[in-house]
Amino acid sequence: MKTRQRKAAARRAFRIMICALALAMPLLLGGCTDSAGRLLVMRANFLAARGMHIDAMSLYLDAAEYGVAAPYAEYGLGLIFFALGEESAALNRFAEAGRILETLPDGLHRELRYRNHYNTGMVLFSKGDFAGAADSFRQALRVSSGRIEAMRNLELSLMSIEREDSAGVGGNGGGTASEAMTLMFQHIQQREVEQWRGREWPDEERVPGDDR
Repeated sequence: MKTRQRKAAARRAFRIMICALALAMPLLLGGCTDSAGRLLVMRANFLAARGMHIDAMSLYLDAAEYGVAAPYAEYGLGLIFFALGEESAALNRFAEAGRILETLPDGLHRELRYRNHYNTGMVLFSKGDFAGAADSFRQALRVSSGRIEAMRNLELSLMSIEREDSAGVGGNGGGTASEAMTLMFQHIQQREVEQWRGREWPDEERVPGDDR
């Protein structure tokens, strides 16, 4: 009897310890289930930043089963697919992240919303869908209006549309290639920032109107 009591007490102590550790994490919205999803995303971010894509994908897929972590996991999968040159798969994951975010209050997860729109624009631009890219960059700016990289890439997308139109069917315009290189450079800079920030669970909870 005493042995069973000791084991039960040990299990309770273990659960308390895990929850106490979770309290040290920022933005804990729920209990231990939420913190487990967050830990999976943080581990996946760490691996993805080091190019360990397969291991990171496995963790993201596990994290996608946890409510609060699901949009972050889908977004992380989208970034990996984009890095691997799988643009269609990347767009599907970004779209799923966006679908989940639409079910949440507008004031929450604003940085993730911005990144999701921004990198959707990056993928669409790389596929030559300049109109779609421009729309995604506009959506990113609606979330966070002062972001220079999104404003610059919106301008490049609009310029690419104009030059493509002026060149006629089958033409890309004289400056589109150099513009694409510039846009890709913006993407590299953004990825470096994301990789650095990916070591922690970012502070996403901002009130509406608090642009960065």
